[in-house]
Amino acid sequence: MASDPALVEQVADKSLVRASFGRAARGYDEWAVMQRRIGDRLLGCLSAAPLPHRPKILDLGSGTGYCTRQLQQRQASVTGLDIAPQMLVTARSRQLVDTAYVCADAEYLPVADDSIDLVFSNLMIQWCRDLQRLFGEVARVLKPGGLLVFSTFGPETLSELRTAWRQVDMHSHVNHFAAESEIKKAMLRAGLINESLECEVTRVTYGGVLELMRELKGIGAHNVTRDRPRTLTGKEKIRRVIDGYPSRQVEGEITATFELILGKCSRPAADRERIEWRG
Repeated sequence: MASDPALVEQVADKSLVRASFGRAARGYDEWAVMQRRIGDRLLGCLSAAPLPHRPKILDLGSGTGYCTRQLQQRQASVTGLDIAPQMLVTARSRQLVDTAYVCADAEYLPVADDSIDLVFSNLMIQWCRDLQRLFGEVARVLKPGGLLVFSTFGPETLSELRTAWRQVDMHSHVNHFAAESEIKKAMLRAGLINESLECEVTRVTYGGVLELMRELKGIGAHNVTRDRPRTLTGKEKIRRVIDGYPSRQVEGEITATFELILGKCSRPAADRERIEWRG
């Protein structure tokens, strides 16, 4: 949690998150192949979800609106929410039907209590500073019996790149990713019922370290931690990262680890006293 002094420097700086994704908005879809694939998988999890007719859905971290458009096709009333206004401008320009868009921080939702049937969130949770506040907000806006379905990345994600940077300096160069246990704890403290929480690790091949870095920059996912270096990264440091990257192949190819966490939880259908999450 962000209350750990050692972790505070690793969590995301929200102003940087907003600016980074804002800059990436125009070209985001060109790079976001993995994000769409995971989004499709998460959308597939909804086939058995017990949703009412014309459900009210909140797409948390909606980005350029790829998943928002798919959710809209389910005869739902959908609101796309994102922290970066440029992402929402791009989403609006591509939307074929009327959908509401809100620019806001997921940890401070401008949404009424007990008003949402489904909160859907594809690869957004890792950008939040306080998981307990995030899940508390989700629990607040969900109707009794409402669902949260989400994907996020776990701590093994980009472990090779993190190792390579540690040979250069001790600053944080790779974003922090919460562990499955942290997510589960925050979820339960918010009074949500854990329906399922799955974790899997996959490795993706890139043409080199620079190709991986370009993709991270292209989707706005480069380093936005508080302990990031405050000076430009020189060519010599980049060369040392490339040389120090583990499991580098003869042809220059590399593999990057991604730990995917898929979760589903619900607000209790029956009224009951929920755990106070604000601490």
